[in-house]
Amino acid sequence: MARQEPQELTQEARELLRRRLEGAVTAAPTVAEAAPRRPPLSLAQRRLWFIDRLTQGSLAYNVAASYRLSGPLDPDALDSAVRFVARRHDVLRTHFEADGDAEPYQVVSEAPPRGLERHDLSAGDDPSEGARALARAAADTQFDLDRGPLFRTWLAKLGPADHVLGLVVHHTLFDRESLEVWAGEVSAAYAAYVQHLEPGLAPLPAQYADYAVWQHRSMAGPRLDAETRHWRERLRGVPSILELPADHDRPATPTYRAGAVPVAVPGAVAADLRKLTEAGQASLFMTGLAAFQGLLSRYTASADVIVGCPFNGRTQVRFEGLIGFFANSLPIHADLGDDPSFAELLRRTRETMLEAHEHQDVPFDRIVQEVAPPRDLGRNPLFQVWFDLSGGSTDAASGLLGLGQVEASFFNEGRVRTRFDLELHLNEESGGGLGGRLLYARDLLEDETARTFVDHYQAFLAAVAVNPHQRISEVPIFSADQLRTILVDWGTAAP
Repeated sequence: MARQEPQELTQEARELLRRRLEGAVTAAPTVAEAAPRRPPLSLAQRRLWFIDRLTQGSLAYNVAASYRLSGPLDPDALDSAVRFVARRHDVLRTHFEADGDAEPYQVVSEAPPRGLERHDLSAGDDPSEGARALARAAADTQFDLDRGPLFRTWLAKLGPADHVLGLVVHHTLFDRESLEVWAGEVSAAYAAYVQHLEPGLAPLPAQYADYAVWQHRSMAGPRLDAETRHWRERLRGVPSILELPADHDRPATPTYRAGAVPVAVPGAVAADLRKLTEAGQASLFMTGLAAFQGLLSRYTASADVIVGCPFNGRTQVRFEGLIGFFANSLPIHADLGDDPSFAELLRRTRETMLEAHEHQDVPFDRIVQEVAPPRDLGRNPLFQVWFDLSGGSTDAASGLLGLGQVEASFFNEGRVRTRFDLELHLNEESGGGLGGRLLYARDLLEDETARTFVDHYQAFLAAVAVNPHQRISEVPIFSADQLRTILVDWGTAAP
C-alpha cells in the first residue's frame, strides 16, 4: 500500500518528532487527558509510531511468517478461521490517527476483517520458488500506520495438497507471543469450521487498548520515576557501544539486511547444561545468555557487555491470551572485569535477570532517555546484540499451526532482516538438544565470520558444561579442525 502521510513533513515537524522520541518534549498524555473513544498508544507502540514518522515507513518493523501446509487443506475453513481471529482481537484491525497536537491514538476499524489473499501458483514451472517470491514481496509491504490495514494474510496453492500460508503485520500490533496466540486460535477455529461449527473459544477478558490504558495509569508519576531510577543506576558509567570485529565499515544508515547461520547444541551437551543450570538455581535462558556474554567479551576484549533481551510484558492474567505489542526490550549488563569463572558469571547473570524482571515495566525508550547514550542512527541505542531462548518444543510454543491432517512447518522464503549486529535465537528441541540460528547484519559481517562465531559459541557451551569453574578467558572455543589449522597448518607455514 502506498503511503499517503507523512510524506510532506516539514523540517520543524521532523525536529518535533525527534525531540519527542528522545524525551525532550512532554511524554504521552495520561489516560485522564485522553477521550474515551481515543485510547492512547501503549508506550512501546508510541515509540514505533514516532520512528515510523521519522523513517517514512521503514520495513525494519515488519513481522512476517509463513507456513508450508501439506495435506488435504480446506481453504475456505482456513479463511473463516483467519477472519474469526481478526474479529476477536481488535488490535488486528487497528490503525493510528493523531489529534491536533500530533498526539497519536488507536482507531479500530469496524469494517469486516480481510480474509486470505489467494494465489494459485500450481501451473508455474517452480511453484515453491513462486511462493518464496510471494513471501518476500509480502514481507516488503510498506504499511501506512495512519490508514491501515496493518495486518495481511495470504494463501498460495502450489498443488492439490500443497499450500503456503503467510502473514505480515506491523510490529506495533504483534510480538513473538502474539504469533503463538494467533496460531493457536486459528488452529482451534479451523477445527470447528471444517466441521461446519462455530468456534467455541471463550470470550476475551480484555483487548489490547485496555492494556494501553492500564499501562498509562500504572506507570504514571512516582512509580515510573522509581522504576527508571533502577536502570539509571544499573547502567551508570557502562559503555553503551560494543565494537564487534567487523568485515565492513558500519554504514551511516543501516540496510537491516541479515544473514542466518544455524546453531545446534547436541542433547548430551544440553543435558549437562541443564544440570549446571539446576545447580545454580538459574534458568536455561540465563545459562545461554551468560555464555553469549562471555564469548562476546572474548571477541571484543570488553569488560562490560550489554545484551538486549525480550520480556513478555503480559504481567496480568487478563492480558496473557491477547495479541498485541506487549514485548519490551531490556539491556542486560554483565561485568567481566575480574575475569570470573563461568559459574560466577552465571550467578551474576541470574541476579541481573531477576532484577530486570522486577523492573521490566519500564519501556525501553524511557531507559534510553534516562541513560542518554550517544545517539547514532547506525546503531541500536544501549545494545547492538540480542539474545533469546524459548523454552518448550510444542507446536503452540513455537507458533506452528495444528490443522488436523494437514502437516504444517515453517516456510523459509530465503530473506531475513535484523536491527542488530548479532541476534541469537535458541529454542529447546524435542530430542533434548538446543537449536536455533544466529542472525547477523550483512552490512558488517560476512557469512564465514558469523559461522565461526557460532562454532565458538557451541564450543564455549560444551566446555563450560563439563567444567563451569574455568575463568572466561580460559574457556576453549576452538574446534578440533580450527586447532589443527592453527597449530599444524599455520605452524608448519611459519618460518
